[in-house]
Amino acid sequence: MSSWLTESDVRESRGDLTGLQGTTLNVAFLNDIKQGTKKPEELIRDIRALLVSQFSLDLAALVNQMHALRDELETYFTLEEFYGYFKSANLVQPTVSRRASSLQTQHEQIYLEICSLIDLAEGLLYCEIELRPTFPILVSRFSSFTQTFLQHEQEEFDLMMQLCNQEIGVGD
Repeated sequence: MSSWLTESDVRESRGDLTGLQGTTLNVAFLNDIKQGTKKPEELIRDIRALLVSQFSLDLAALVNQMHALRDELETYFTLEEFYGYFKSANLVQPTVSRRASSLQTQHEQIYLEICSLIDLAEGLLYCEIELRPTFPILVSRFSSFTQTFLQHEQEEFDLMMQLCNQEIGVGD
């Protein structure tokens, strides 16, 4: 798990952040990862299309697409974790560190939610739970999952842009 500086850490350092560690982004690598794959968004669109077609619902296809999304997110988040985020030994921006750490922590939450959605969809596929009362719950939860994932992606993009602007000195 990630850790970040708390306000008490900053107070204890009496303004000197030298030697304190925190999480930050490797903007170049994180951008390459994000530019290199649009697969999660494509899979989300495919799953949404399957969920909308409830009268001709193909639960097997839905479960397969959800498995593909889970596997894609696992790879995507792993790449981000190993190449896009890193511990900075000389931290000068505690706010960035807190945001980066929070975003990194969201990877696990998002991944666990897609796994939970797969369990629900498989319960429908294998007739372990009733379709009528459960399907609207699945649709609603997938919609929330999608919002959470897209918000996460936007927040990572915003943080990358903030770091780029600071490094390049936009507005000088």
